[in-house]
Amino acid sequence: MSDPLWYPSVEDILDIHDDIVSEYSDTSPGVQNRGDVEFALQYIEEGSFGAVPETIDEKAFHLLRLLVANHPFVDGNKRTALNTVVVFYLLNGYRFDYDDDIIDVLKRFGTDETTVSEERIIDYLRANSEEIDLAEEIERWRDELVRHGLEQLTDEPSDPND
Repeated sequence: MSDPLWYPSVEDILDIHDDIVSEYSDTSPGVQNRGDVEFALQYIEEGSFGAVPETIDEKAFHLLRLLVANHPFVDGNKRTALNTVVVFYLLNGYRFDYDDDIIDVLKRFGTDETTVSEERIIDYLRANSEEIDLAEEIERWRDELVRHGLEQLTDEPSDPND
């Protein structure tokens, strides 16, 4: 039986990180260890040493944990991890609406991940995510996505009134 979930690629995560670097001028660019990004993705999809995260929330927990605790980027690890998890949920048909509690979790992953309760955070992820209709979401964003695509092709902002 194949896994029906979408998993980001290493390049997807690097692109998310690049977007964060371009958005925040005080964030230094650079990858310290691409292998840490590869490991995080391999772990959530295939597991390690007989342990495999099963649910989307378990996978999101480990993706968040590994991208912060292993510190694969020079800077922006917490923001990259959080944005990657938001995208992971979205492309699998869920909206993840986090609150300020996630900031403490991210900081603790970055300093001493043993202080983070896996069960508690998985419950938090489950409680703050809801299933959505992807077709409906795409329809809501259609005009903006088309406009963005045109801008990417022409390198010029498109005028919605044209």
